[in-house]
Amino acid sequence: MSKLNVAVIFGGDSAECKSSINSAINVIDNLSREKYNIIPVYINDLGGWFLYEGKPHCIKAAEWENFGTRCQINLDRQEQGFLRISGERVRNIPVDIAIPLLRGDFSEGSIQGALEMGGIKYVGAGVLASALASDRSMAKTLAKSLGITFPKYLVFDSKELDDFDAMLRTVRYKIGYPCYIKPLKKGSLSSVLVSNKKELEEAMIRAFLYSGKIIVEKEIKGRELVCTMFALFDSLGFCENSVKFCEIREALPDGEIFPAPVFDKKTMSKAKESAIALYGAMGISSPAHFKFFLDEQTKNVVLCDINTQLCFADSNILLKFMNTGEILDRLIANILR
Repeated sequence: MSKLNVAVIFGGDSAECKSSINSAINVIDNLSREKYNIIPVYINDLGGWFLYEGKPHCIKAAEWENFGTRCQINLDRQEQGFLRISGERVRNIPVDIAIPLLRGDFSEGSIQGALEMGGIKYVGAGVLASALASDRSMAKTLAKSLGITFPKYLVFDSKELDDFDAMLRTVRYKIGYPCYIKPLKKGSLSSVLVSNKKELEEAMIRAFLYSGKIIVEKEIKGRELVCTMFALFDSLGFCENSVKFCEIREALPDGEIFPAPVFDKKTMSKAKESAIALYGAMGISSPAHFKFFLDEQTKNVVLCDINTQLCFADSNILLKFMNTGEILDRLIANILR
């Protein structure tokens, strides 16, 4: 059996780019050389695409930028690959399947759309699920249709900056303090908690520098739950027992994931039911993480965040149950079945 050509696409334009690079290193280290030819592709913060042709250890040593050759997705579906561009010489590099590990704007469904245009199969969430997860407002709209509780929020457009004072008043009276200020479509690292008008002004201005739209969200105080979902398929491509992998952990304030959360059955059941409902409605079959808060006042399970981006960092909960190589094999087999 011939090897599959697998493109590992990483990088991006956000503060979470380092996480993408770490994931790529873990994937490259754990993909079987007997099954796959690995083609690393890096996208820098300016949107430049580079085919990495150096040795794997150079990625770890942060020297990989010196070994890149410009490339781009071949949009000719009859070719299905990446175009290697060296001066005036252009050559197609065939690709059977891609593993997008991007962060920032490239992770919002655009890379999936480009791969689909080129006829290249890929693992991970599709265009719709990626776009829904990245747009905090649309994610809440979906949650509302499913009867899932989420924090009170407002969305502002940069076109409203002419009356900035009106924005501030609206936040004060409709949301109140403390609240989170976030670009509508950026990663969680760009989220800022504010507790007074001065902090609100500064955070909103910074957020508008990242995005044309921002979201202001009421802080929910309580314990944080992380629910990881993954549809497990057997060697024949059938979902094992028709049940998706579902693991609920507690996220501590310092960012650590507590291995054995102590929640009552009602809370655990509600979080699991909500995660399964969102997972199905978004049409996901790859790993996804759903964050909830157990509101200390109302005792309600409140949706905090949805993350469909593929991640193979050491902190990934799934890696406590399956190794990276096994997960990748399952993801690739699921796409090719």
